[in-house]
Amino acid sequence: MKPARKRSHTPNGCQYLSRKVRIKTRLRYRRRQRQYQLSRETPTRLGPGPTRVTPWCGVVLGGQAVCSELERSLDRLMTGVRADWALYVKYTGSGEEICINADALMDTMSTIKIPILVTLFRMVDAGELDLAQTYTLETRFKRFGTGVLQSMDDGMTFSLRDAATLMIIESDNTATDYCYEAIGGPEAVNATMRELGLRDIEALGNCFDWFTALAGVVEPTLGELGPAELFRKGYPDLAPDVWFRARERFHFEEGRPFSLASSRALGELLERIWNDSCASPAACADMRRILHKQVDRSRLPKYLPEAKVAHKTGDFGPFIANDVGAIESRDIPPIIICVMMAGHRGNWENLEDTVARIAEKVWEYGIYSSR
Repeated sequence: MKPARKRSHTPNGCQYLSRKVRIKTRLRYRRRQRQYQLSRETPTRLGPGPTRVTPWCGVVLGGQAVCSELERSLDRLMTGVRADWALYVKYTGSGEEICINADALMDTMSTIKIPILVTLFRMVDAGELDLAQTYTLETRFKRFGTGVLQSMDDGMTFSLRDAATLMIIESDNTATDYCYEAIGGPEAVNATMRELGLRDIEALGNCFDWFTALAGVVEPTLGELGPAELFRKGYPDLAPDVWFRARERFHFEEGRPFSLASSRALGELLERIWNDSCASPAACADMRRILHKQVDRSRLPKYLPEAKVAHKTGDFGPFIANDVGAIESRDIPPIIICVMMAGHRGNWENLEDTVARIAEKVWEYGIYSSR
């Protein structure tokens, strides 16, 4: 395993990004956000072949972009909820693609945990990691947000396989930073994505890096604490409206993304998991099993009772409600679908329901076009 880049350390040994690196990350994100805004105004290449269309017209069949009833339905759904949307869909049986702002770099939130999972299993394939390796829970690794490990007592033990599973099915942030520790940090993820040719996926830091950046916006002194100190102190007890304004300021002005990726790049990575080409067949089958265990059913699977959905969500409510995965039906090959957005300020339930309706339309087209 390649050694990770040197980083700042807290007195208890946990890695975190220095203030200088956090500032550089924020500036890089703002530049990329500007590139994203420009991509909304200029033509974008969609799929193979010479076709050039605007980012909001993107059903591709055999390298040619066509405007279909499906595209119009998806456009109506997206324009009905004010947000910056990105969508990539691939019908693996026919090769058809739907690409709506599919090359825009978006904040991944927890969907970056799929590239972490791929990196981990490739290292298992190479003999650099053992899924049976055990870890002992420590406060310095406990993280806010989703997951159950933060509520457990220090001293409990769990395996690397347990951590990888919890990272996906519960989006456990504590488990995620244990996985980051095992693989060598975000640099290892980025190196793996480059090896796979997926340059539009970039891990910017671990969970602690993001939570400490948010803490610094809420209360500047919190941004200087180490992992154990921040977890013990916690966020201040703010009124709901004050807390919302702090989160809003973090998302729109002063904060940083969890990580960056395009919906197309995440879709291509998922397709490789499904066709056994990003790791060994056994490792890919293991990753698919874990993704099938996802407990959040409020988006992609919501209106698909006849299908199986293996997926990973990524949230920062009410601004981001990403969901990426594969829809499996008995009658057709898997459908890869990646729905991402940012900048939403409205009702959270409406946003989640829109993602679910997008998945429903995508699945219906796959079923009926195969008949």
